[in-house]
Amino acid sequence: MLQNKIKTTLLLCVTLNVCADEIVPPYQVPTFTGEQTDWHKMKPAINPAKTVNADLIVETVNHCYPVPPMNIEISLRSGATYKPPSTGATVQSLDASQYYAGIIATMPLYSGVEIDKEQKLAIDRKLKTVEAVAQMLTALSTKRRAERMLGLYLSLEKRSQKRVQDGIVAVDEQIGMLEKVATTQGELDAANATIEGSRLALIHQCKAEDVERLNNFILNEIY
Repeated sequence: MLQNKIKTTLLLCVTLNVCADEIVPPYQVPTFTGEQTDWHKMKPAINPAKTVNADLIVETVNHCYPVPPMNIEISLRSGATYKPPSTGATVQSLDASQYYAGIIATMPLYSGVEIDKEQKLAIDRKLKTVEAVAQMLTALSTKRRAERMLGLYLSLEKRSQKRVQDGIVAVDEQIGMLEKVATTQGELDAANATIEGSRLALIHQCKAEDVERLNNFILNEIY
């Protein structure tokens, strides 16, 4: 239909001696990416799912935590010793003496308070690690699906553009595919942001010297 219109317009231009440069080309709706590719040659990208060892990631992160500072419980006791000159007896008193005063410090080998505190911190760290890994795997699954759907929608969008250009269908078809491409691209961007956030949360729980090593390990596991 559109080709017939163009031929008719050219014939009128020649008959009426109107310059062909003055012909206004029909409006063409651009694709989402703006790439001028042949939709016949476009193939949706297939991203096969890679098995991620979540247990290994959690275990590796848990083993790179910084060593917690050792807070030792110390109790102090002061006292004084007084020895009268007339006898050989020794009298213990809590009051200060002009002869001798001392402070005794006692330190337990294991502190029950500290042990309980460290156990709670360790449990909290492990729970946060598991949550971050689970969030990362969920986003990774969403990312793979979005990549697959985006490849399909890009191909259909380009096909719709050609169909509209040839006058086969109305422009609404291409607009609908463009909206699907934009929505799927947004899902892909959100998934990438979640993956990056989880990755940063995991690697920065470790010692500074282990951050790069853990980062490379996680990237190798998920991609």
